[in-house]
Amino acid sequence: MQTSFLCLASQRWRDRRAGDRGLCGCRPPHLPTDSRGDLIWPKLFALPVYLNLIHDVDLLQHLVGPVQSVQAMESRMVRGNEVEDTAVILLRFANGALGTVNVCDTAVAPWSWELTARENPAYPATSQDCYLIGGTEGSLSLPQLTLWANPAKRSWWEPISTTRYPFDFTDPLILQADQFAAVIRDGVPPLVSARDGLAALTVIEAVKRAAETGMPVELEGLQ
Repeated sequence: MQTSFLCLASQRWRDRRAGDRGLCGCRPPHLPTDSRGDLIWPKLFALPVYLNLIHDVDLLQHLVGPVQSVQAMESRMVRGNEVEDTAVILLRFANGALGTVNVCDTAVAPWSWELTARENPAYPATSQDCYLIGGTEGSLSLPQLTLWANPAKRSWWEPISTTRYPFDFTDPLILQADQFAAVIRDGVPPLVSARDGLAALTVIEAVKRAAETGMPVELEGLQ
């Protein structure tokens, strides 16, 4: 998904304003439910790893780099469906960074992308973040675009400052349509390539395999 703050976040992170990328955290998605809190989509639908987590993986690989290996656990105890309703995932990136991801479509929480990004007025907005990315020279939280760093010497005992970068709430669907048109009309390189999508899907397949076997899955040569 293309948004103004994601473009800015990518620029800040890739400029290494936060130093070496060390670890990252991710949020649980929110999915449509009825008044009782039950999913209104089919019980055999591939939720939420295939449907939701794949977008988070795509973004994390864009910001942090390719995933090298994964470990995962899934649960379907809350809804009792044949697909997972909760999952926890460990990611090891090729550059040595480690990531933790929590996925749950049964939790009441303010940390979903929909509630924090404030892109869709159908969702009540919160001021929380859904991504926390820690580095040796600073840490970045999204989508609030807050950069934390020591102004002088890097130390646990030194003052820490925060910088919040401005962004707007331009409709991401309009941004995506404009970029898609520019790719077709003007030959502009796509911001997200088919190879990026395949790389994210490869990680998701590894997550499902790791959860099924209980063993880590290496992605070397699969991306």
